[in-house]
Amino acid sequence: MTVERRHHVQVAGSGPATIFFANGLGCDQTMWRLVQPAYAGRFHTVTFDLVGAGRSDLSAYDPQKYSSLQGHADDVLELVRQFGQGPVIFTGHSVSAMIGLLADLKAPGRIAAQVMVGPSPCYLNDGDYTGGFERADIDALLSSMDSNYLVWSSTMAPVIMGAPDRPELGAELASSFCRTDPDIARQFARVAFLSDHRAQLPRLTTPTLILQCSDDVIVPVPVGHYMRQAMPHGTLEIIQNVGHCPHLSEPGAITEAIDAFLARQGLASPNAGPSTLASEAQELLDQAPCGLVQTDAQGLLRRVNLAFCQWLGYSPGELVGQRKFQDLLTTGCRIFHHTHSLRLLQLQGSVSEVRVQMLRKDGLLLPMLLNARRHAPHGEKVDEYALFVAQDRDKYEKELVKARTKLEAMVAHAHELQAQASDRAMFAEQMVGIVSHDLRNPIMAVLMSAELLGKGSLTPDQSEVLAYILRAGDRASRLIANLLDLTQARLGSGLSVSPASMDLHSAVAGAVQDLSQVYPDRVLRHVQQGHGRCTADADRLAQLVGNLVSNAMAYGEPGAPVVVTSTREDAFFSLSVQNRGLPIPADIMDGLFERMVRSCDQVSNARSVGLGLFIVSEIAKAHGGTVSVASTLEEGTVFTVVIPQAPKI
Repeated sequence: MTVERRHHVQVAGSGPATIFFANGLGCDQTMWRLVQPAYAGRFHTVTFDLVGAGRSDLSAYDPQKYSSLQGHADDVLELVRQFGQGPVIFTGHSVSAMIGLLADLKAPGRIAAQVMVGPSPCYLNDGDYTGGFERADIDALLSSMDSNYLVWSSTMAPVIMGAPDRPELGAELASSFCRTDPDIARQFARVAFLSDHRAQLPRLTTPTLILQCSDDVIVPVPVGHYMRQAMPHGTLEIIQNVGHCPHLSEPGAITEAIDAFLARQGLASPNAGPSTLASEAQELLDQAPCGLVQTDAQGLLRRVNLAFCQWLGYSPGELVGQRKFQDLLTTGCRIFHHTHSLRLLQLQGSVSEVRVQMLRKDGLLLPMLLNARRHAPHGEKVDEYALFVAQDRDKYEKELVKARTKLEAMVAHAHELQAQASDRAMFAEQMVGIVSHDLRNPIMAVLMSAELLGKGSLTPDQSEVLAYILRAGDRASRLIANLLDLTQARLGSGLSVSPASMDLHSAVAGAVQDLSQVYPDRVLRHVQQGHGRCTADADRLAQLVGNLVSNAMAYGEPGAPVVVTSTREDAFFSLSVQNRGLPIPADIMDGLFERMVRSCDQVSNARSVGLGLFIVSEIAKAHGGTVSVASTLEEGTVFTVVIPQAPKI
């Protein structure tokens, strides 16, 4: 197996010297992604994974070899021999700093400089030495790893990372821990936390930069001071940072400190110094597709990129040190910035996607979206803003608001029209009920008078006219009855019925006989099945038969008979009316029993208003029954009403 494959080695850049970057416990080489690119243009850079971490070959992990950090140190020396070109600078984070120390002591002179980020030679407190942990603390930590490694990872990662304003970094570290084999992670943790390399510190003569975070729960500041005093050529620099991973949370401070250290050691690249890097960085920021701004705690502009200046129409000199960020906001946005954005920055360290209106130099307004974070890189609080022009979004949002307002107005108008229509319909139905009721008495008077005239001696012509009067009066009477029933069904609680014991067949026969007088030119038959005793409202059943027969006469084949069948079964009785003729169109079958619906359009409006079948349905419902229809060319059209004989009826 090659060394390159075993450690997933990645080589980049070129230069007279080589910088190695080594990861800490539970991490991999991607943790250096914010620092390594700053050196790839000036140095030969090598990133790699310790065996057992990241994308290293896990088959190479030997528990016996790696029972001490010396096993990893031997791997480092092998990497240095194969990939080191010119002077070698070894940069190790956390436990890898001690691995670099052991490698340096085993091959003195091979490593030209050491950079230790968050190092600790011993994590246990010992007399006057402050390592940060008591033995009971370490035992509890290791026991927690043994009992549930995943829970330990998700709990400890945010604590180790720190960076309270960057919660995504804690989540990234937790993910890295969880990707590590639990058994390997447990052994590595025991080796790291229980090792003591204080005795080796005075033996290291290589120039060493110790980068210590100002607030690190894993390695307290006294550890850094101890190492500086113990190492002959150690230099301590305190990085203002909360957490144990400043190469992720404060990469700029890390590169600045390393550059200064390498320059003092004569290892800086001759063709690209810090000033060149600063120039390149500023050019990159100026070309960014967003506005970038840095202010002090009072809002005074300290740095701005070219995009921000061009959008607002200012030169950098007119803004930096001259204007406050809040002065570039409209009055309303300035108030919101003071009362909300700045308070959120103070409480949680960041704000996202805040919509603001910026004032251009020419007085025009520029809508923008703002993201900001607050941090203290060197003990001084600064606010950093990223701003994006939102003109298209602003226009889109205004169109959405306008469309919503228009839609709400249309909905309100529709509701108003619906209420008006409902009121008008209610009024019309009430008027129909009133007029129908008032017409019933005159019609009854006409019918009674006609019947009295019929008892006298009449000429044939008079008899014919009188018969016409009786038929027309009967139709008018049934129409008025339907209209009154419609009003009651719509405005009341449904049609009222008065069920009583009755003879079904006799009631239907009487209705059929009366209807035969109304339709003298048509054949109307009555078929009786079963015994006739039932419980129902006889008058309503007669009305039901009359409506179904009238419908059959109106839509059935003129020369064909209409058959009325009354059937009595044990649990129900039924009434059916059959006529021949064209079948009812399928598209109106579902709504046939609704009001104002006719069976088809072959009958003129003068002969039907579409109430008969609606009244049939209401009468059936009032009896607790149902009505159905079957219509085919072969069998004709059959309406069937089924009424159960329940105790309540």
